[in-house]
Amino acid sequence: MSASTDCRVFDVQRFSIHDGPGIRTTVFLEGCSLRCAWCQNPESFQSDVAARMSPEAVIAEVLKDREFYAVSGGGLTVSGGEPLLHLGPVRALLAEAKRHGLHTCVQTSGAVPEAHLAAVLELVDLFQLDLKHMDERRHRALTGAGHQRVHRAASFLVDHGAAVQFRMPLVPGLNDDAENLDEVARFLARHGATSLRVVPYHALYLDKYTALGLEPPMAGLEPPSASRLAWVREHLARRDVTVEVDG
Repeated sequence: MSASTDCRVFDVQRFSIHDGPGIRTTVFLEGCSLRCAWCQNPESFQSDVAARMSPEAVIAEVLKDREFYAVSGGGLTVSGGEPLLHLGPVRALLAEAKRHGLHTCVQTSGAVPEAHLAAVLELVDLFQLDLKHMDERRHRALTGAGHQRVHRAASFLVDHGAAVQFRMPLVPGLNDDAENLDEVARFLARHGATSLRVVPYHALYLDKYTALGLEPPMAGLEPPSASRLAWVREHLARRDVTVEVDG
């Protein structure tokens, strides 16, 4: 592989159990097209923290736990940031994974060119696509960009027969209100989905901002309570959406 396909990796997390089916290794790639107020991985938009690794070197690391993938139905998850932002490296990484027979999952915001989605379709077994907020104005205020491209990405993947699991970071006071959840339910119904994976906001990432010399934008926010999570689950259940909660 040429240097142009090298991956900028800022973390490799082994024994992941929330990033797709089974036991997985999650590879985090640098770069993101959004700036979410609750971003858990600020390293993704810092160019001096990532290591340059060839796809072969990344997969050699991933294969160290191959026996666990075999018994659990796991494999490789590529995350970020936004892994599909840089097409050459991520496509080369996914192709190398498939060469070794690994199950592949890509976590994406969907805020990428449609051509990038098309270029990796045959290499991805599961897309985990994040919904941030269903209101265009609020989405732009919270992430720095509108949601039109995200919605087009969802339609493109579903229309092309991709396996898609919709996820939503649940951030108290920002996107956990009844109006937004109702819009989420309608969106899922339009795309033939009946479940939503909820990722509760947590404050464990705040030390990362300090280490990077950044000001955390949501330092005082508390995670959603157990009662709030139960309310969200019940609210969406009444709209025929099954909620799975990470963690």
